Parts: sequence; structure tokens; C-alpha cells
Amino acid sequence: MKRIITLLFLALFVTVAIGQQPQGIIMKASVAPEINGELDEVWEEAIVYNIDQPYRAEVPTLGEPGETTWRALWNEDGMFIFLVVNDDEWYPSYVSGGNSWEYDKPEIYFDVNYVLADGLGAMHGQGHYQVAPGAAQATIDGTAITESSGVIYAFKVADPAYTVEYFIPWSLLKDKDGVEFDKAGVMGFDVTIIDRDQGDEGRRRAVWANIGEVDESWSNMDDVGLITFDGAEAPVYVEKITLTGGSITENGQTLQIVAVVEPEDATNKRLRWSVENKTGRATINQEGLLTPVLDGVVTVVADATDGSYERAEVDVEISGQIPDMWKLNVIRNGLFDQDDGPPIGWGGWIDTGYGDPHTVVNKVAVLNATLAAEEYWRYQFNQEHLTALPDIPYIFSFVAWASVNRPITVDFEDIPGNEHNRYGSSPDPESDGRSEWNFDITTEPTKYTFHVTFDEIQPNTVQKVQYMISQAVGTVYLDSIMLISEADLALVPVNVPKVGLSTFNVYPNPASDYLNVVLDSPDQTVAIYNTLGVKVDEVRVSGSAHIFNVSALPRGMYFIRSENSVVKFIKR
Repeated sequence: MKRIITLLFLALFVTVAIGQQPQGIIMKASVAPEINGELDEVWEEAIVYNIDQPYRAEVPTLGEPGETTWRALWNEDGMFIFLVVNDDEWYPSYVSGGNSWEYDKPEIYFDVNYVLADGLGAMHGQGHYQVAPGAAQATIDGTAITESSGVIYAFKVADPAYTVEYFIPWSLLKDKDGVEFDKAGVMGFDVTIIDRDQGDEGRRRAVWANIGEVDESWSNMDDVGLITFDGAEAPVYVEKITLTGGSITENGQTLQIVAVVEPEDATNKRLRWSVENKTGRATINQEGLLTPVLDGVVTVVADATDGSYERAEVDVEISGQIPDMWKLNVIRNGLFDQDDGPPIGWGGWIDTGYGDPHTVVNKVAVLNATLAAEEYWRYQFNQEHLTALPDIPYIFSFVAWASVNRPITVDFEDIPGNEHNRYGSSPDPESDGRSEWNFDITTEPTKYTFHVTFDEIQPNTVQKVQYMISQAVGTVYLDSIMLISEADLALVPVNVPKVGLSTFNVYPNPASDYLNVVLDSPDQTVAIYNTLGVKVDEVRVSGSAHIFNVSALPRGMYFIRSENSVVKFIKR
């Protein structure tokens, strides 16, 4: 019933809006275009739309009407979008050294809510999206770039004109309730082309639809255009979900929750999994695999993502668990226990020219700032969608060091729509009373511990922890990031290591020929790395001590890593 009422309301809204906003029709692709910035033959199936409306009083120089355009196609995987930009001067952020959003590039906007006129924009999320990657000098030849969201894009620059091609997966386009977009419905959509020539004092923009009578689409998308998808059939909605659970009786044992979705021919059978912690606690992944944390009862919830609002629940009883602080940790992948590469579960923002992409090397997060600025936020490393509880005290700790002594900032901050509010309070001297800490780190791996109570969580808060390092040049290393409530920390048995940097002894330090390592616990793998993160030696220590021969190593600083700590030593 809820679905029917929503569709009726939508039909009424679209009837009112049709006379006010430009409309586009997206044709279904016979084959998927190759994302390379070139107009494949399949693009002849798409309808071409002009991007020729100036945003407010701005006057871009993007050719005559019909010379800067967009077109789109769709298939069951997602949308394909192709932009042709007839610029008179190619001036991107990598040339200017400025913010990418102020120089030549496109911005694409999507509103996939059923009620489109809600006063919100891409900055608010909640069913509103902006896709706006900037060009990189090394990949303006049509090289396809894949983002963690599944978006694929390619710039093809024939200076000064350029093309950009995109693939946008349907899995990205979910409304404020987490429901995937219904292709038989109406989507809010717009394209903005940012134009700036050398000598201009600011950006000048052209748009398809939103000329800014209310605000730009970043802030308010009510005036974007409307698009529909030709050939999209009304979906077959989920009518019933049945879950089969069980119980967990051994420490660390997992349980696969089995779901049966009816009818069998439902168009979208994907489920969104969650856990309601009652007397127990657990986590669940999006394949329905339940991992226990604390003894007791939890309720596993599976929600349909097709807009039918069908839901199923099953209780699972958990016993036999030994509380583990890393399972109780609010931060995901705080140990960076993964293969080298982009940090899983982490993201961030780096303004053009201010640093290299963050990565994981030997289970340590590496953040390299290459340009200093007064604004510490130009290099950000963050994790969103934390699940800390309001109004209870937490311990926030991590291990940090750097290639040179330098300042660093870390905070817990809210979404732009809530004015980036630091939504926690802290008594620490490194803070100003709120959940932002400014302090110095050194070349020595050190454990930092702060205290925070999240006293200003709002209903629409998206909890985020964020490291910001652009106030100085130098590589920052992070490890063992933990956010745990004081109550949960007290549950960890006294004989289990708690929050902090476990350490071990190395001597002599500095060392010339031999380095003695005495571990805090036996049977560990110990490795030596240089400052570039290259492993130069490794051994499995069966006992609790080992002697490394370091005589052949070049002079300089090195790091020894055990399975739970890092120690620096100097080779002379």
C-alpha cells in the first residue's frame, strides 16, 4: 500500500513539474559503450541535449548552442553519459593549482527520491548525488578510471575541446531510504560545465537545466531537469522475504543467514542487511554473514531494496564469545589488515597538488602531503557512517608518526548540511572542547589517546572521523585506529591486551652490525622496512627474541614491525 500511495503522489508531482523543468529521454543501449571518451557507434542511439544555459549571470565560453552537449543511454547495469565540451581554453585544476571545483570540468547531478522537490542538494546526500571527478594530466587520453563507488569515467582532451564519458551503476543511485532507483520512474538530473580561462577571477558555468533561481545543484536540486528511461518496464516487486537463522555457540563462529525472496521473478531481489542489537551484539555483511561480538540475542533484519518496503526479521542467540576490543571497535579496518593498495573502508579528499593518494603499505596507512597550506582540510583521510552511540564516553586512540616532525589535525565532524559540526565534546587540551584535536607528531611511532562524548548527534548526522594533514609537508603513517566506549573497554578480560601501542625492545639503537629484538609475546613474524615501506628482512620468531644482522643495510632510519606494534631504529 505504501508503494501505491508513493507512486500516486509521484504522478501528481511530475504532472505539476513537467511544465517547469526541461525533460530528457534516455534510450536503452543495444550494447554497452566502451568508456574511453570516444563516440562509439552505439551513441548514435542516444538523444543529444544542449548544455547552453548560463548559470545566473555567469558567461562561459563554450561555443554556440549545440556545440556543448550531453547524451545518455542505459542498460540493466547502469547509465552511460557522454559529454562534448567545446571549450576555447583548457584550464583544469592541475594546470592552475587550484581547487578542482573552480576550474574546467563537468559536474553531473542525480536526484533519485520519489519526492524530488525537497529543498536538498548533493551536499546533503539523502538520495542526491554529484559525480564530478577532475581530470588528471596523466589520464586525459581516454584512460578509464574506476572509483570505489563503481563509477567509471574517461577524459579525452583535444586541447582546448574535450569529451568525458561515464558509467554510473544503478547500485550507486539509492534514494534516502536506501532503495535503488526504479527505472520506470522519473529522475532529477542535470549537467553543469565549469569554465574558467586564465585571468578570470572566478568560474563561469553552463547548465542543462538549473540556472540558479534558487541555488546551485550542490545546495538545492529542486530546479534540475527530469529524465525518464525509454523501454523500462514496471518492475515485479518483492512480496515476501523468509529468513532462516540459527544460533552461535563458539567464540568467533559465524552464521550465514539464508533468505528466500518471493516471487521468484522479482526484478530486484537484492537485500539490505542490518542487525538490531538487543542483549547481544553482532555485525553482518551485505551477503548476510553474521559475525558475533557479545553474548545475547540479536535480531537480523533484511530489507528489500526495490521500493516494496518488504522486511523480514529473525532472532539469533549468541553464546561463548570472549569480548575482543577490535570487534568492539567502531572504526572499520582500523588495523589496515589488508593487502597493499587503497585503504578498505576509508576515503577522503585531496585538493589538486596537495598530495598523493592515501594507500596501505605493509598494513600501515600512508598519507603523503606534498604542498603545505593554511587550510588543513586540503588533504583529508576519513571514514564515514560510524555507529557511535550518543552521550556516552568513548576512548579514541591510534598510532601515528611521520617522515618529519609535523602538525596534524583529526576530528569527528558532521555533514555540510549540519555546517561540519564537531558533534562530540572533549576535555583534552589538544581540543577546544569539541571533537577536533590539533597536535604534533614525530618520527617515532607513538600511541595517541583522546576522549570524546558524542553529545550533538542529530537525526541526519553522518558520523565521520577525519585526519587532515595539509598544514605541513611530510608523509604521515597511521595504524591501530580505535574508537571504543569506556563501557565496552571494561568488558575486555584483563588478560587480553587493551587499547594502546603494544611494544617490544630493540637494542642497541642506533645499531651498526646486529640488532636484538625482544618481543612482548612469542611466536610472531617480525619484519624490517625502510622509510619507503620496502621490506628488507623478515623472520618468523618461534620464541620471544631474535638477532638481526643489519650490517649490510645502508645508513638511515628503519622500522621493525611485529604482528601488533612498530618500533623505529637507526642504522649507522
